[in-house]
Amino acid sequence: MVIWMKRISHIITANEVLRWSPGDIITITAGTGAGKSYFIKNILYDLCKQNNKKILMLIHRINCVDQFRKEIEKDKKTDTIDIKTYQSLENSAFFDFSEYEYIVNDEFHYFLGDAAFNIKTDISLDMILAQNDKKIIFMSATGDYMKRYINYIRKINTIDYELPIEFKFIKSLTFFNKNETLEKFIEEAIEKKDKGIFFIQSVEKAYNLYKKYENVCLFNCSKNNNKGFYKYVDQKKIADMLQNEMFEEQILITTTCLDAGVNINDKNVKHVVLDVQDIGVLIQCLGRRRIQNDDDKINVYIKTITNQQLGGMETQLKNKIKKADYLRKHTVKEYLLEYPRAKSNDYSNIVYDDIVKEDDKGTKKINELMYFKCKFDLNDIAEMKVYGEYGYCKYLQNLFKYEKDYRTIEEDYKSNDLENYLASIKGQVMLQLKDREELIKKIDVKSNGKLLRKIYNLNGALEEMEIPYRIIEFPTSKIINGKKKNYKSAWRVEQLVS
Repeated sequence: MVIWMKRISHIITANEVLRWSPGDIITITAGTGAGKSYFIKNILYDLCKQNNKKILMLIHRINCVDQFRKEIEKDKKTDTIDIKTYQSLENSAFFDFSEYEYIVNDEFHYFLGDAAFNIKTDISLDMILAQNDKKIIFMSATGDYMKRYINYIRKINTIDYELPIEFKFIKSLTFFNKNETLEKFIEEAIEKKDKGIFFIQSVEKAYNLYKKYENVCLFNCSKNNNKGFYKYVDQKKIADMLQNEMFEEQILITTTCLDAGVNINDKNVKHVVLDVQDIGVLIQCLGRRRIQNDDDKINVYIKTITNQQLGGMETQLKNKIKKADYLRKHTVKEYLLEYPRAKSNDYSNIVYDDIVKEDDKGTKKINELMYFKCKFDLNDIAEMKVYGEYGYCKYLQNLFKYEKDYRTIEEDYKSNDLENYLASIKGQVMLQLKDREELIKKIDVKSNGKLLRKIYNLNGALEEMEIPYRIIEFPTSKIINGKKKNYKSAWRVEQLVS
C-alpha cells in the first residue's frame, strides 16, 4: 500500500527460510504491495520445487482465489502450490494435509475478522494449528489481534517478521455522517470527472446507491450473498477488472467482499470512500488502491461513528458475551440452571452445543474466536472513548499518523443526533417509565411547553421528521428474584423496512 524501502523478500531470504523447522509458526505482518505473495510464489516456491515439497495456500475470498490461481497457472507453478479456501476446510469433515511441507494462511486476520458473522472460523484454525509437523505461515497487513490471540490465548510462540505500515499516501482525510453524503460524493465525482472506489458494508445500501447512478458506476458484491444482489453484478466486467487491475467506469461501488488480495493499479482513482465499521476491514479496503510512487496520493472519506453510537455498540457487544462470561466461570449445569430451556440458546453463537467424544454426551462450549473478537472490539471502543468528542475520528487520525487536521463534512452532528441515538438503542427493551425517559427527552415533543410521553405522540413526531424508526409496544415478562413479573406494555425502538 505504501512505497517500501524494503520488501518481504529482503528480510526473509532463502537462507532464512531454511532455518525454519517443522512445527514452527511464522507470522508476516506487512502492508499491501510489500511482496508477501511474491515471496510465496518465488522464494518459497523455488525452495519447495528443488526439494520436491508442496505448499498449501489458504485464501478467504473467492475473488482472491481466482486472481491468485490465474497467476500461478500463468507462471506454471500449479505443480507445487495448491490453493484452497478456509471455508472448504470448515465445511469438510476431514482434510488431508499430509502432502504439504508448508501451510500458508493468507490474510489471516480472517479468523477473527469474519468471526463476527462466521461461526466456523475456529474450525479451520484448529485444523491448521493441529498440524505440528508442518511449517505454518500466517500473513496479513492487519493481523495484530490475531497474532495476540495465537500468542497469549493459545499460548503458542511464533517467529515474527514485520514491515511497519505507513499511510503517507493519504492526501486528505475526511469524515462524513449522513448516508445522503454518499450521493453528493458521486455527484461531485461526475461533475469533476474523477474516479473513485466506494466500499459499503451493507449490500442493500451499496446496490441502491449504484442503481441511482448506474450509468457511471460498476457494482460488485459477494457470490455468496444470500439476498440475491449478485445477479446485478456484471461478472465479465468484474473479471476484466481483476485481470487488468482497473475499471473503466468512474465509480466502483463494492461491498467488503473486495477487502483483500485484489489490486487496483490506476492513478486516476483519486478518491476512496469507506462506509465500513470494522477497523481491520477498513484498512484492508484502503489497501485495494495500490500506490505507484511517492507522488501518488489519494483522498480518503470515512463514515464516522459518533460517541453515542459507540456506546450502543459497546452495550450490544457486552450483551453478546454475557452468557459466555457466565459459562467461563461456572459449570455447564450451573449455566443451564441460570439460563433454562430456550434461554440457554445463545443466538450470537458464541456459546454452542457440542459432544464430548469420550462419553458421547452433550455439553456447552465457547467459540473462543467469536468471544475474543468481541473483547478486542470492546477494547477498541474503550480506546476511542478516551479521545472524548469525535473519538472515532481522532482514533483513526492517530492510527494513520495523519498530522494535518481532518475534515468533517457535516460539522453539525446534532442535526443527525436523534437518528443516531435511535439506531444505538434499536431493539433494547424498556420496561418502565424510567427506562424510557431519555428516549422521550430526545424526541422532545411538547404541547403548551409540556413534554408529551404517549407513544402515539412520539411516533407521530418521528413520522413528521421523516426519521425511519418507530416505537413498538408489546407485552413481555422477566424473572426477578426467582419470580415471573409480567409487563403489559414494554417498549422497543425498531427501524422501518424500506
